[in-house]
Amino acid sequence: MDADALIADLDPDQRDAVTTESRLVAVIAGAGSGKTRVLTRRIAHRIATGDADARHTLALTFTREAAGELRRRLHRLGLRDHVEAGTFHSVMLSVLRQRWTDTERRPKTIVPDRGRLLRDAQREDGVGGGRQLVEVGNEEISWAMARGISADRYPAVARREGRRPLGGVEAAAATYESYARLKRKRGVIDFDDVLLDVLDDAERDGEFADMLRWRFRHLLVDEAQDLNPVQHRLVDLLRHGRDDVFLVGDPAQAVYGFNGADPSLLVEVESR
Repeated sequence: MDADALIADLDPDQRDAVTTESRLVAVIAGAGSGKTRVLTRRIAHRIATGDADARHTLALTFTREAAGELRRRLHRLGLRDHVEAGTFHSVMLSVLRQRWTDTERRPKTIVPDRGRLLRDAQREDGVGGGRQLVEVGNEEISWAMARGISADRYPAVARREGRRPLGGVEAAAATYESYARLKRKRGVIDFDDVLLDVLDDAERDGEFADMLRWRFRHLLVDEAQDLNPVQHRLVDLLRHGRDDVFLVGDPAQAVYGFNGADPSLLVEVESR
């Protein structure tokens, strides 16, 4: 790849973002300003100039379609070395499965349908409420797990945060506890558990955390306005001691608020 050619068609602001010597960068810009272009050029330019290693570069986004687009753009730019590009959950699921193998732990099944498991939990525990309670429970569990709030801590935090789920906090808490208990009984996890399990292992095992930081030395996040608190913890874990992070996003375009996304994490990035 020709480093000069990679920035030749960029406007001055885009060029500054791609070529800045700083390794701790947040690009906050509106719709149509070329944020994903800047992110992919940043990857390619750093690799072309020898400032980053493709094998240790991780680009994270929020949908499989977006991850596929990142890979296609990098390929069109002429990058042939492998760059890890995927969703938070797909990348960390691969990490978790390898972790299970390395620590000789029995692999767990990933349950893609939380609603179905919630209905099973209701039946096993004799909890009423039907579909409506399942929907409320799903929403509250998503809110809690996006913040790393366990079932036993949920009632206190929910009240402090002013949550008012249909049926009340106690009913939602009972649903969450039933759900967590059934997962343990069946030896299964859901997609939110994937990130939490990686974080839990990394926060307890310094060698594992260091391995993750060694593997993912250069971290980039597209659509960073959609980071939720647990994903932000993961970014903090990976950047610790290195601060090689490149975020792009637009707080006005946040779309995952229902799933715990917190645009203030990007808005307040300088102070964080």
